[in-house]
Amino acid sequence: MIEFDGVSKWYGAVRVLRNISAKVEKGETIVLCGPSGSGKSTLARTVNRLEPIQEGTIKIDGTDIHAKSMNVNALRTGIGFVFQQFNLFPHLSVVDNVMLPLQRIRQQSRKEALPTALLMLERVGLADKANALPADISGGQSQRVAIARSLILKPQVLILDEPTSALDPEMVGEVLKLLRELSSEGITMMCVTHEMGFAREVSDRIWFLRNGELTFEAKPDLFFSSNTHPDVRGFLSSIH
Repeated sequence: MIEFDGVSKWYGAVRVLRNISAKVEKGETIVLCGPSGSGKSTLARTVNRLEPIQEGTIKIDGTDIHAKSMNVNALRTGIGFVFQQFNLFPHLSVVDNVMLPLQRIRQQSRKEALPTALLMLERVGLADKANALPADISGGQSQRVAIARSLILKPQVLILDEPTSALDPEMVGEVLKLLRELSSEGITMMCVTHEMGFAREVSDRIWFLRNGELTFEAKPDLFFSSNTHPDVRGFLSSIH
């Protein structure tokens, strides 16, 4: 579904991604982890062209997404992106936030979009919060609303950039429960996270980045074993 081939990126003179080559199979859940500043979020943001690349190619379902001829808006309709800080519009109700992509991208009227948005809120367990404002719901609920909004166009791929890092510990569980459910339904996901419990339980493979390089990738049982890469052992020790 996603193929990185020799991907490199610079911010001025600073190289933040170094010759990354890897594949995400259709329906896989990939977790990206590594120390702060290792390039995890930058790599995730290249998948929907929030970040340009200077070398290499990224293909989604065989299409080079950084080609000059690529329609970026069309690309992004097939890629859901969940931000660290929710990015809900504070003046819109929960249901209006969720239906916004249908109105703006599919040009649906509010009457047309409303039933789909309500079904999506039911899907994430928030049907009773449809008319609430973002200020009136918890952080965990806000992140579930953001996930519902990202899924409403039925994307092929879902990218999540630290979806639980802005949450209090007691709110993390409800978001991880939803992500586990999505993983079991076969959506292709890339998730940047420090939640190693989620990585162990839900990921098909874990990618470890350090200094902009993909230095190790493995299935969870190997990643968390004593035979894992020395860099990974050091990282796991530091976060525990």
